[in-house]
Amino acid sequence: MADPTNRLNAVVAALEKVREHVEQLDGDYETEPSAYNRWIGMLDGVVDGDWKSLRLEPEPLEAADYVMHIDAAIAFLTEHRSASITMFKRG
Repeated sequence: MADPTNRLNAVVAALEKVREHVEQLDGDYETEPSAYNRWIGMLDGVVDGDWKSLRLEPEPLEAADYVMHIDAAIAFLTEHRSASITMFKRG
C-alpha cells in the first residue's frame, strides 16, 4: 500500500472491525487494546503530527471505554483523511 490515502482508509476500516468486536462484549468486560494499537501503528508515515498519541496504554480497558477510544480515533482519522484529500486536490 504505497498510497497514504489507501493506508489511512485501511486503518479506519480495521478499527471499525475492532469496534464491532469490542461492542459485542459486556460494557464492564476488560480487554487489552493490542489490536487497536497494532492498527494505529500502521499510521507511521501516513499521518502527520503526533499520531502515536492515539495509542492506548497496554493495560486492560473496560469494553465501554475501549469503544469510546476507538470511536474518537476513527473520528480523528476520518477528519484527517478529509483534510488530506482536500489539500491534495488543491496542491
